[in-house]
Amino acid sequence: MGTSARKKDSSLSIAIVVAIVLIASALLIVRPSPEQVVAVSTDSLLRVQGVTRSSGTVVIERLDGVSTSIPDLMSPVYEATLSEGTLEEAQLTFSFSDLGGELEIQEVAVYLFNREKLTWESVPTFFSLENQTVTADIEFSGSILVGLGRRVL
Repeated sequence: MGTSARKKDSSLSIAIVVAIVLIASALLIVRPSPEQVVAVSTDSLLRVQGVTRSSGTVVIERLDGVSTSIPDLMSPVYEATLSEGTLEEAQLTFSFSDLGGELEIQEVAVYLFNREKLTWESVPTFFSLENQTVTADIEFSGSILVGLGRRVL
């Protein structure tokens, strides 16, 4: 009697493991694969790129005449909108070759508008003199407002 109970427990354990493997495999197959998304503003000053698991697209709109509290604003303000999902591993890249200004590039920072605090906040910014770009790594869903200004230390 003890042997048959052990065989039933062992068979049940194997069935549970097989069911878990099958369910996990099905979830991996159904999960959408990541897609690279790239958008460029109409004036070619801002480029947004990243990865999304939805079929979302990014639209960039230049907002002229927007008053901001960004110190020494040196670019237009842009609104980048992701239609669906989250943009992961995203980069905002500003081309500064067409931007005039008296600031040294090392003094420039990318600013994002914080909708909860209703303030502009600088984000870690990297610049490339070789490519003449200013870049910030972010992650977002929905829409963001972004601009370039003086780095506040």
